Amino acid sequence: MSLRGYDALKIEIRPWLLADRIAAGLAVGCALVIEAVAARYPEPQAGLGVAALAVLAAWIWHGRRRARGLAALSIDADGHWYTLYSDGRAVPSRVLPGTRLLGPTVALRWQAAGEVRSAWLTPWDVPAGQLRELTVRISTTRDRAGV
Repeated sequence: MSLRGYDALKIEIRPWLLADRIAAGLAVGCALVIEAVAARYPEPQAGLGVAALAVLAAWIWHGRRRARGLAALSIDADGHWYTLYSDGRAVPSRVLPGTRLLGPTVALRWQAAGEVRSAWLTPWDVPAGQLRELTVRISTTRDRAGV
């Protein structure tokens, strides 16, 4: 299904959103703090921070791997949501109740093909005009659903 020409709003999803980069930075910071604290103890605790970093990095990698192939979100003129993939598929989607408008950002939860996805979209990830349009669309979707 091709949606070209029918998109009222199309939001490109970057491979590494700001929230993902912040999470990666926090994981490295946590590992450094764990290593610093472990170094103060008389018994050798070396590698504890490295182990924590490995666990956190695996968690972040798993989340990014799940999102691989995700290219964009699209809302047509009738208000129907679609998840667009890099292979050209357009999967009908719906916004889930966990979606929140947080100041100038949107914490978006949606379901596509039975799989729940989430993204924290900020002005650094999406142009401001598109982000404002998305907040209006989410409000409209909520009003229609009676949530």
